[in-house]
Amino acid sequence: MNDTDRVPPFVEALVRFVAGGSPEERDERASTFARGLALGALVGAAIAGSTIWQRRRARAAAIAIEPVAEPPEPAD
Repeated sequence: MNDTDRVPPFVEALVRFVAGGSPEERDERASTFARGLALGALVGAAIAGSTIWQRRRARAAAIAIEPVAEPPEPAD
């Protein structure tokens, strides 16, 4: 594992405390946990962005569909 693949120290400490095991097992578990955490954050961001986009499009469609009032006909 190189420096760019390092798990943040607070995450590594948490995983080491919870997981236990040998140092090799802990490193593998910490790495797996960090990958899962990152993947979960990306999926959550995609879902949130999709929801915001859908609400925005629905609002724009509702505004565009509202009928415009016809001007009254002139009286003779």
